[in-house]
Amino acid sequence: MYILHLSGDTVKILEGSASKKKVVINSLYSIATPSDYLDSPDDKGYEKLESVVINALRELGEEVKNKKVKIILDNINISFREMLVPTLNRQKTIALIKNEIFSDDKLARNNTVDYIVDENKVDGLKQSKVFVTYVDNKILSDMQKMAKTLMCNLVSIDIGQNCTLKHLAYIQDTLPENYLFVEIRESAIVISFIVDKKFKYSMSKSVISMQSMKFKNDKMYFVNDALNTLRSAIDLYKKRFPENDLRDIVLSGGEEKLELLRKPTSEKYGVNVLQLELPDNVESVGLEEYNDFFCSIGGLMDLSVLKV
Repeated sequence: MYILHLSGDTVKILEGSASKKKVVINSLYSIATPSDYLDSPDDKGYEKLESVVINALRELGEEVKNKKVKIILDNINISFREMLVPTLNRQKTIALIKNEIFSDDKLARNNTVDYIVDENKVDGLKQSKVFVTYVDNKILSDMQKMAKTLMCNLVSIDIGQNCTLKHLAYIQDTLPENYLFVEIRESAIVISFIVDKKFKYSMSKSVISMQSMKFKNDKMYFVNDALNTLRSAIDLYKKRFPENDLRDIVLSGGEEKLELLRKPTSEKYGVNVLQLELPDNVESVGLEEYNDFFCSIGGLMDLSVLKV
């Protein structure tokens, strides 16, 4: 299985497989590609993105013709929110969700809504807890177009937040009961609230990228910005889940940014700061790569949000 992980700052490609017993990574690739395509999709942005993907596959020496491919769309402005809805069939549920989240018909027509069910019969009633996302139809059409250009078998389109959660569920036995999972991306921090080993909420914020950190003051700015974001997350966690002690923060991301945040986070907020460890059942990848590609690896796992 190939994963094309597309975000506003990088294109990542990996090839591998995942089963209940193990994850095998055969190849990895990452290239910095600043782009606002996922925020404002247009033909020019798509053409640039397609060119980057084709060149990356060429550099990897990978041939995806007739191969299975999953695409991950990863942007902090792509919604992934919890909703309680009556237990209905899929068509009626999507219509209800659209009516709830869109303010006018044009927005509803221009976006595709999808969801995954987290819990049925909430509080014993005929209602379900779902996690909802929606993506601009042009982006989905462009991804289909890319698949045709690559002559691959597009299995699914997923979003970054869901891929992170699938991966956390896969390794949940190695993680605390209650924690904040903090992904330090190239130009964003994504924080997942985990309560009793279940995802409850997420928040994200743009931060300065490592490539932009040319001076010492830039690094201090990043640390202060990240710490303020964590402070907001900790306060919100305690407010929303007062009965669940928050003692742990689990960090994932590039080694340089992790090094900048470990000590000040522990000292300022009095929490255990943990870093992801490489599971025994993940093969052919090192710890640093495992952290950097954590979300991408989650794309290998089942239960994508947006079906093709």
